[in-house]
Parts: sequence; C-alpha cells; structure tokens
Amino acid sequence: MHSPHRPVVAAVVLASLPAVCGATSIPTPHIAWGACPDSWVGRTSVVLGTRLQCGNLKAPLDHVTPDGRQIDVGVIRVRAGDPAGREGAIFFNPGGPGIHPGKLLRSIGEGWSSMRTDDPDEGDKRRLADRYDLIAVIPRGLVGSGSFRCAVDAPAPPAYAFLPTHLGDANWRLVVESAQATVDACSTPAGARHINTEQHAHDMDMVRRVLGDERLHFYGISYGGMVGAWYASMYPTHTGRLLLDSTMDLMHGYRAAALMALAAQQRAFSEDVVAPVLRDPTRFGLGTSRDTVASAIDDFPARAREAWAGRLDTPVRLAAALKLVEWMASGDPPTLEAMTRFIGRTIFSNDQALDRRLRWEAGQLARTLYSASATDPSTDTEPDGGVVRILMGCNDVAWPRSEAEIRESARRYAARYFNFTGDATMEELTCSRWGGPGARQPNLTVLGSASPFLLIQSEKDTSTPLAGASHVLHAFANARMLLVRNSSLHGVFNFTTSPCIERTASRYLLTGDLPATRSRAFACNEVFDNPVDAMPGGPSQTATEPTPMEGPLVPADHDEF
Repeated sequence: MHSPHRPVVAAVVLASLPAVCGATSIPTPHIAWGACPDSWVGRTSVVLGTRLQCGNLKAPLDHVTPDGRQIDVGVIRVRAGDPAGREGAIFFNPGGPGIHPGKLLRSIGEGWSSMRTDDPDEGDKRRLADRYDLIAVIPRGLVGSGSFRCAVDAPAPPAYAFLPTHLGDANWRLVVESAQATVDACSTPAGARHINTEQHAHDMDMVRRVLGDERLHFYGISYGGMVGAWYASMYPTHTGRLLLDSTMDLMHGYRAAALMALAAQQRAFSEDVVAPVLRDPTRFGLGTSRDTVASAIDDFPARAREAWAGRLDTPVRLAAALKLVEWMASGDPPTLEAMTRFIGRTIFSNDQALDRRLRWEAGQLARTLYSASATDPSTDTEPDGGVVRILMGCNDVAWPRSEAEIRESARRYAARYFNFTGDATMEELTCSRWGGPGARQPNLTVLGSASPFLLIQSEKDTSTPLAGASHVLHAFANARMLLVRNSSLHGVFNFTTSPCIERTASRYLLTGDLPATRSRAFACNEVFDNPVDAMPGGPSQTATEPTPMEGPLVPADHDEF
C-alpha cells in the first residue's frame, strides 16, 4: 500500500485474532553506530552530518521461540540535535510493505532540523529533531536487514497475458503456474516465513531497549499504520504516541484494503477523468454525443486497455486515448509511423492550447501502444521490495479463498474497474498457496487501551481510502482523526505547507496534545487536489486549527468484504 505509495496486497479480516505473547527474554544487544551506506540512505547529509548514523544488531530469527538462528537487522537513526535535552525516540515506517525507510527518514531529519524554533507553523518540527532520535528499523528482507532473494535456481515463471483482458482457461493456467513458481522460489530459503509484521515489531522493541527508552513513539504511513497498531497491541506498556498517516484498514486487512482502493480509484476515474470529458465532448474533439463517448469507454479495446493500464488519469489523456481508439476501430494504422502521421494532421480541438496538449498526449500514448505488449505485471518497487511485499502479506494472515473464488473475483473486477491490472489477483493467488501465515497475529483490541492516537486522512485518497481509516476511528474510542478535505494526497504530514495539518501533527508527536473539539473527528479544509498545490507559491493557506466534524464519516461498506 508510500509513496507515494501503491495499494497494499489483498487479505482476510484481522478482527478477533488471538493475542501474541511477548517475545522471550533476550539479552539486549549492542549496536555499533557508524556512517550510513548510500544504499541505505541515498547519500550523505550535509545538514545532519554525524547525527545520521547506521548500524546492525543481531536479532533472533523468531523472537518468541528463539532457536539460535539470527538475522542482521539494520537500524538508521538521526540523533537528537540536543543530546542533553533528549526525551526519547520516534520510530518511523514509510509503508509498503516493501518500501525502504532510509531515504525518506534522512529527508525528514534534514527538513525538521532546518526549521526555526520561532516559526509558528514549523517550530515544533525543529523541537522534535532536537529532543528525539528519529529511528527507522529496516524491515527484514530489504537492503541492510538480511536482504532477501528468492531461490536463484527456481524456474522462470511462465509469461502470462494481461489478466483483465485474457480471462480464458489457457491464460489462467499460466497465471496459476506463475503463482506456484513464486511460492516454490520464495518460501524455501531459510528465514522466509519470519519476514512478517510480527517479527518486525519485535525488532523495533529490541531497538527501543538498546536505546534505553521506556516508550516507543511511532509515525507510520499507509501499511506503517498496521505496523504501529501491531506494536501497540504487542507492547502496550511501552507504546507512546501513535501517528498513523493514511493508514490501511486495520480492521479488515490486506484484501479488503485492496478492494477499497480499487473502488476508490474507480470513483476517482469516473468523477475526475470521465465526467469532464462527458460534460463537453465537443471541446475534446470527440463529437457531440455523450452516449457515444460513454459507450466507447465501456467498449475500450483489450489491446489499448493493456497498453494504457493506469495511465489514463486525466481528462486530456483519456480524450487523446479515445481518439486513437477511434482510429484503431476504423483502420488500425499498422505502425507507429502511420499513427504518428494521423496525429500530426489532425485538429483535436478548436481550443489551440487544448489541441497542443491532446496532440502531445496522443503521441505519448501511441508510442506505448505500439511497443512490445506487456505480459507479467511490472512493479514499481525495488526487486527486494517486491519480494518483501509478497512475503509480508503471505506471512501475516491466512488467505482462505479457493482458486475458483479468486478467479471469479478477477472476472468481476475486470468488468467493474477500468484500471484493474490483475496484480491483486496474482498476489492473493500466490498467498493462497503459501501454506498459511508465519506470524502470530496480535489481539488488536489491546490498541483500544492505549493513549489517544491520531489518524491523518485525505478525503479523496485512493490508495488507502477514507473508509478504511473511518473503520479504525469507529472501532477505537481512543482514536482521533484529522481529515483533509478535498485532498487526494497519500501520505499527508510533511508533504504540505498547510499550517492546520503540519501544526496539528507535529504538536501531537511532540506533546501528545490534540485539538480540543467536541468531536473525535476534525477537519483541515484546505484544498489539495494535487501535491503541487501544497508547494510554496501554491494557494495561500490561512486556517491553522482544525474544525470539528459532525455526523458519520464511514462510507458504505464495500460489497466484497
């Protein structure tokens, strides 16, 4: 599920899970701190200097039932700028699973350390950097923590065609074979079943003990919300402040989170991409009939859907694609050169500026259309990150659905969601063959006895939609939510210039203070439809305090839960 981050993989309900026993008493190890490798943090930091440190500790492969096997766990820290005034540590997880925390932690440390203490909006961030170590425990399997590779002698998975448009028996067999090949290659290496959220939470607590802190404060994004919730449920007496930014749905798990993301992405596509084209098709050079344009979208050809999966994210791009599809239907220019000639001699719109944009987008889409067709879906994570994402999902929970149920869902998703790629199906199919979870799931109800914790959520986030965070808010009386109106940002705190957002979150991390309102949900009303709007020079922001919200926040449950 940051990262601008991709949605998490699919899974089953986490509610009503058995409690996890605390880790067996293990001697606290030592960490020899030193300079950070570029492979961990990207580069050295002039701003942070020697405050940016890295080290390894030897952790049991299984903290609860140690058998002598160990794993190197990497730790990154930005030391408190005022060692004499140090008050503890804030642990950070950027999401994923499978996202390395190093570069973003370094960047946050640099940003906070560069703030002025007298800045009314950002001063608390400087105080955080001065009083707290910023810590990232590298998740197992990523660079620095026993970087994991699937068996090198595994056979190459068979190439299968784009699943949403190739749902027949022959291609499905290739999909199943590919899933099984992943299981065979990735489940056999030593330690594979111990790459999970449970062991990562134990690794975090081991680092807390190394630092000598009584409590662990936590700031997590996306899947990082699950990490924080699991830690708090496993180590309630050592849990401090919890800031869960754009959290995945803790109450329904990976699979439900993926389904909510698909539904949210479809809503955003319909409202933000399709609707503007249908309101004025003539302006986009698509004739006068809205019904004709809507039918063209519904009947989008398989070849184009495969080539442009996930790319048609603006009205201009969709309109350019529909024009190319129209030409394909009338004659299908056989080469990129022929299609380029069509583009060059066409007037797309009477609006000259829009005409230039449409022509440019059509050229970009044509190059994609005539390139080699993709088969096995690609991933936007590093190679080890993609593996860790699969291992975390498969190891964290059970995946009980049958192959027939998974296949039927793929058919429904392909018909219902324009930008469905088949990734969620592939991941669920893989995990259903994994052999059961390697993690012992915590009793999440324990989270309800923690100190008040803060959720930050964009109203229009399509990676971890509002419905998921709302389920968490309603499940725990000690949860509070800061809602960002009209925002689609995934990962909000530190990525805006909104005083309302930045002050509320940094004040909570520093002191535990939350807005004194009559509601457990409060809102920042700035408009951030695009991250660029939140950059200096964007729309001016004046409100500094959130306003209380009334009424239920939970949208209707998705019918696939």
